[in-house]
Amino acid sequence: MNDDIAALLALEQRRQQALIRADVPALRALLAEDLTHIHSTGLVHTKAQFIQHIQTMGGFADISRAEPEVQVYGDIALLTGPTRNTVRLLDSGQEAVREGFSTLIARRTATGWEILLSQLTPFKQRRKA
Repeated sequence: MNDDIAALLALEQRRQQALIRADVPALRALLAEDLTHIHSTGLVHTKAQFIQHIQTMGGFADISRAEPEVQVYGDIALLTGPTRNTVRLLDSGQEAVREGFSTLIARRTATGWEILLSQLTPFKQRRKA
């Protein structure tokens, strides 16, 4: 495994833990200032909006995903793969599971990698016959 891939996998682990703990300082460090976060519901947030959202819901209850596939293109990287997020609903506080295909785009900076785009696209539900 090359150094970039190892660094990106570590970044993803730190991101997951920061989301679960609602760790605002860690999220500020991991997320690009020009972040676009697209929720599984289609809601789109900037960095500030996303961090506020995480604070309000008290963090994710759980994030479960296999090691993502990582592709590096110079100073841009793509991390993809299935993920299962357990979130707390803002209106009720109840937990809900969001399963889908996660896409992260990271950008290399002078201080390391940062998340530029995060998107969870829900898996298509099969209709019952």
